[in-house]
Amino acid sequence: MEGTVMFTRNAFLKGSATVLFFLLLCIYFSDKGYSNHSGNGKIFGREAVSASIATEVNKGNTLPVREDFDWSRVDELFSEWDKPDSPGAVLGVIHNGELIYQNGYGEANLDHNIPITHETVFYIGSVSKQFAAACVAIMADIGKVDLDDDIREYIPEMPDYGEPIRVSQIVYHTAGLRDLYSVLNFAEINVANVLSLDDKLEAISSQSDLNFTPGGEYLYSNSGYTLITVLVERVTGKTLREFSEEYIFEPLGMHNTHFHDDRTEIVRNRALSYQRRDGEFVVSYLMNFEGVGPGGLYTTIGDMLKWDQNFYENRLAHSPNFNRIMHEKGILNNGDTLDYAFGIRFGDHRGLKTVGHGGSFMGFRADYLRFPEQNFSVVIFANLGSINPGNISTRIADLYLEDIFTDKIDKYQGTYVNPDHDTKCRVVKDNGELRLERPISPSGRMTHRGAGIFSVGSWMLEFYTNDNGDIAGFKVHTGRARNVRYVRE
Repeated sequence: MEGTVMFTRNAFLKGSATVLFFLLLCIYFSDKGYSNHSGNGKIFGREAVSASIATEVNKGNTLPVREDFDWSRVDELFSEWDKPDSPGAVLGVIHNGELIYQNGYGEANLDHNIPITHETVFYIGSVSKQFAAACVAIMADIGKVDLDDDIREYIPEMPDYGEPIRVSQIVYHTAGLRDLYSVLNFAEINVANVLSLDDKLEAISSQSDLNFTPGGEYLYSNSGYTLITVLVERVTGKTLREFSEEYIFEPLGMHNTHFHDDRTEIVRNRALSYQRRDGEFVVSYLMNFEGVGPGGLYTTIGDMLKWDQNFYENRLAHSPNFNRIMHEKGILNNGDTLDYAFGIRFGDHRGLKTVGHGGSFMGFRADYLRFPEQNFSVVIFANLGSINPGNISTRIADLYLEDIFTDKIDKYQGTYVNPDHDTKCRVVKDNGELRLERPISPSGRMTHRGAGIFSVGSWMLEFYTNDNGDIAGFKVHTGRARNVRYVRE
């Protein structure tokens, strides 16, 4: 690792916590191709945060950085893999446009005992989809393609299914295309074989039928994103890799990111992937695989910081409408709006809005989770198939945003009365979580399911408000009984 200071393997976990904290605040590195938001270099571990952290990236954000946060609570979530003989993961935590914490756990390469660091380059699976979709967004913004165009205008090899498949529908997974990897399996073609883009296009276009009428349903499909790769090449004359580098990665300074369309290419600092077999780690990486579009992106934590920043302040001058297009949700033929946009999924975690996507392929696992209203993101890349980064991401958010979550659940506490039977129950807070107290089942911990919606056993509780916006009660939905009302006392 280049820089003025070298850390020995996992040295940051070994010494005094106090010494560690001040050491990591004071040490800066210089390294070509990577910088933090202020351009002052990098550190491995706790990122230095100044009082002047506010930038245009987070203008208007009022959530302060938690200077007193105990990051060992986060490190503990990775302790199972944080050892010399195990694959592991890299973590980046972003707040208000800054990388406030980054750490590596375990090994990037077990053959050569190379530890995972913030410089390790990871394959990120389907998190790649938002970058492929971004190319479509840019092409639409600069007038190269219309999202309502029939894809057969650009890819005439596709059959005429009676109804056109729109460009937008291959982005939103609403085209009805059978998934590429299922099609390859039906054709008895091993995904580990060397397959060209033409081979994949032939497999997709060989299907005589669709799963459903285009726009009729949502069904996640890698075929659509494979067609995006073809579309970009047919429209622009550039490969997906070339177009994304010119229009996204170079403008944003993401110098360690690329769509890996050449399996023979050497990628410095690349992690290999692993899985367990009979209690031992074995290589899971497919050396012949070079598919891009549905996946295929290699990147680093540092480059993801720059991508994350762009969602708050668009720096792609050639695409002024980029962020608006990226966040446009798909709409089905019946008018229903999806929670899926351009390779990103809208969601909710304990009452806070989220935007994100996960990835899983060849033993690599990845998760990129944003809380846009808090300008807070968690990025995790792993090289062991059994690691669940999506679960860890939300647990990190639970820790760092715990004060916000506490404020969110306080409003639900109280006593509620069922007017039909004059029975009462209580909603109480216990260790930062809500519990339903009743003398009989169901009772106990309330699991958040969406905005104002919780589940307890067989009950689904849907809270409602009065004209002042205060919680007025909840309705219970359970089995064959629905809309059973409990009124706040």
